[in-house]
Amino acid sequence: MSKNIQDLTNLIAELPGLGPRQARRVVQYLLRANGGYKKKLTDGISSLSNHVSQCLRCYRYDEINSEKLCTLCADQNRDTAVLMVVEKDVDAEGVEVAGIFKGGYFILGGLLSLTNSRKSFIEPRIPQLQDRILKEKPDEIILAFATTPEGDFTARELKETISVKFSDMKVTILGRGLSLGAEIEYADQETLRSALQGRSEEF
Repeated sequence: MSKNIQDLTNLIAELPGLGPRQARRVVQYLLRANGGYKKKLTDGISSLSNHVSQCLRCYRYDEINSEKLCTLCADQNRDTAVLMVVEKDVDAEGVEVAGIFKGGYFILGGLLSLTNSRKSFIEPRIPQLQDRILKEKPDEIILAFATTPEGDFTARELKETISVKFSDMKVTILGRGLSLGAEIEYADQETLRSALQGRSEEF
């Protein structure tokens, strides 16, 4: 196999949800694609680097303004009294698409590991979350994580941490409209609406 093909295959295989076999299929598709498509693809990747950055307030990737805030954090109509903490950008996007939440977001960036031995886990931004809570003092924190052992463990640990540092802060989790093991990013609008409306302080 050509070194160029192999190198590109290895890069694509690092993408989430893609293994070596799927990566080879993607590369073979690109080899057959016309030049116009490949140029649009490379331009799109370049545009990400040039025009998309991480928001300094919520850590979501977006086109940011001069204050380095994303479009959601810069929106004066958002309800700053309620802050939803999610694991990933796509979780916030899923909630936004459902049109059921008008508060602020914080992207935690990872979940706490149950074993502390899984190297794939990204260290969550707990200190940054605490700094934001201290600065903005929202009335309610909604912990919206996947209904997995790691998601539930992270929610419990965060609630305890927040309750110790901010004793008068209301901390809730999404209602169990989400089935066991469900990821926020894949939940449909009605399920998200039910989970948000049924949120509780009980863990």
